[in-house]
Amino acid sequence: MLGSIIEGNAPCNVVIGIAGDRWVTTVLSFLAMTLATVGGFINVSVDRVFVMPGDKDEPVNWPIAPRLVDLSLVEFRVLRLICSGYSLAKEIIKGYASKYGETISLQAIERTLAKLRNKRLVNGKHSGRALVYEGTQLGRILTC
Repeated sequence: MLGSIIEGNAPCNVVIGIAGDRWVTTVLSFLAMTLATVGGFINVSVDRVFVMPGDKDEPVNWPIAPRLVDLSLVEFRVLRLICSGYSLAKEIIKGYASKYGETISLQAIERTLAKLRNKRLVNGKHSGRALVYEGTQLGRILTC
């Protein structure tokens, strides 16, 4: 939910201050890492992440917000299409051309889907002769 609010205001720069209990700290830390991973694709820049310790007055800066996984632009786009309901490679090709105004071959889509499977961002399940793709929990967090 926080990610969609931030993305709805893109392009923007984000500063994330982390304070509170473990749950809030975990959520905001994960948000920082998610935005570090996909921010370049959605025009969001993480300018600063800091933690406010409970017993000190001075914030502690994160030197860098780590990425959860390395993604190329094509991988991000394909993952986002899968999140939008495109589940077959041929559907993804059509959706890619429609949404991004660029053509992409079946071989390129299949290579991209294999990379996304290796990164554990999508699962493929057989349905007859076709593979039906769906995002994993991490894949959905990054793009849905």
